[in-house]
Amino acid sequence: MIKLISFDFDGTLADSVDFCLEVFDIIFKKYMKEKAPSREDIFGCFGMNEEGVLRHFMGKDYKEEYMKEFAEYHKELHGKKCPDVFPHIRELLDFLKEKGVILTILTGRSAMTANISLEYLKIKDYFSFVQTGTSKTNDKSFLLKELMEKYSLTEKEVLYIGDGVSDVTSSRKANIECLSAAWAKSARMEALKEINSSLLFTSVKEMQNFLAEQFLK
Repeated sequence: MIKLISFDFDGTLADSVDFCLEVFDIIFKKYMKEKAPSREDIFGCFGMNEEGVLRHFMGKDYKEEYMKEFAEYHKELHGKKCPDVFPHIRELLDFLKEKGVILTILTGRSAMTANISLEYLKIKDYFSFVQTGTSKTNDKSFLLKELMEKYSLTEKEVLYIGDGVSDVTSSRKANIECLSAAWAKSARMEALKEINSSLLFTSVKEMQNFLAEQFLK
């Protein structure tokens, strides 16, 4: 029986991947000019928090105020670039809460930007715990293990839901099933099909029906 489901944020709960990439673009182009990394290169670092991504590309030129500036742009652009969660996400969260499932977030985001988004989108109250990322790695496996310890749960009692290939590999390292959310336009569909085809979902409703039939009877 599944007792806890942890969600990734960007590309899973909200259509925010391009939004985040746009904020990175602003900072990198402002301070690195023509040396600014491509969006594809930035996306490859997702899972690491924003400070980690900035440090990765800026190296010794990174300054702490760049992260504060990143958060300011993130807050300023939220309403235009990411006004709401994906359709039917609230219904899914309501359904899981009614079933008594503990809901958490495990995101590569920093606490600063995660809190901005959760407050703006008014979904913070759904989640019992929010685990944010580190500046060192995009491997979430150790964070998933910490989550199991925190709630005294086994691998069979926990699910992770995310949109990235790294979400699948991290979950497997922690011996946890990962449901792949592929409803965002940013989803790497072919890569997800290759690594997790049997647990790949192209709509929130499809995933909710699967959870109801397979895990939450």
